[in-house]
Amino acid sequence: MRQTTALLGAALLTALSLGVPAKAAEKISIGIIGGPAAGAWPWAIAQEQGFFKQAGIEPDFVYVPSAPGLMQQLVAGSLDAVGLDGIVEAVHADAAGAKVGMLRVINGTTPYEFDAQASIKSVKDLKGQKICLGGSKDITRVYVEQIMKANGLTDNDVSFIIVPNTAERLAALKSGTVAATMLLPPFSLIADKAGFHNIASVRDFAGDIPFAGAFATFAWADAHRQAAKNLIHVVDQSIAWFDQHRDESIDIMVKVSHAPRDLATESYDLERKIEVMPNDNAVSRAGLAHLIAAMRSIGDLRGETVTPDQLIIPGVTTAGP
Repeated sequence: MRQTTALLGAALLTALSLGVPAKAAEKISIGIIGGPAAGAWPWAIAQEQGFFKQAGIEPDFVYVPSAPGLMQQLVAGSLDAVGLDGIVEAVHADAAGAKVGMLRVINGTTPYEFDAQASIKSVKDLKGQKICLGGSKDITRVYVEQIMKANGLTDNDVSFIIVPNTAERLAALKSGTVAATMLLPPFSLIADKAGFHNIASVRDFAGDIPFAGAFATFAWADAHRQAAKNLIHVVDQSIAWFDQHRDESIDIMVKVSHAPRDLATESYDLERKIEVMPNDNAVSRAGLAHLIAAMRSIGDLRGETVTPDQLIIPGVTTAGP
């Protein structure tokens, strides 16, 4: 008996020393709006720090130039999950009956800036001017409505030009085609350095409206429940790491986006200053309700019923009041 036990023990040690094949990582296609820029920082950190590997995930990142296009790919089944897109897009998808749910809020507030020509000194100076937006019913339209309303302007006082891509909106501003536009870092920082005038920070007018998140369809989340939870955990880890590792986080962004280090540094400092990425992974029902109400204020969602609970995936999404 002792000899048999010894032989079994030796065999076990040999197997361990050779390495028992681990369970294969689950490959998940993850869509990201635009490219590997500041908004996608958590996903870049997760890749570089091995958080995906620890969670048994092999990510396949797909970059899509427009927010609506990204959500359409998710709904069509071309993507397993969306790592970063506007929450507005998910609300639109649910209004159309697509059953898209939130995994987590990525940007609880927004770093969007309202940048204008140097001759424009205040929001009120935009009366009679052209404003460049990302879409007629996207989050930039929601934000501009909040800012104009606070400054006594209405839709009748301005005209809108639609340019979905942030980089192209900056180009429109530089060309003089428009008087003002909505820009995210690093493009807002580039605009500042080029002499354009920051006439409003969106967070001062609509800072409590959640901006962007990670999403999955209910069908995918139900079929891959543990993977969905693991994705949330990966983001939790990445945001906590981001908060504690300034220089290393900047290094990662420079590496993946090829951004100049000074712009990556300014982007990091701004995100930390205004706490763009929440450490708490609970999705606020009140925040979603505020967003939906703001969307209705611009004439969106007419005749369509959408509630915060439609974006909560039971057993996956952590939901708060």
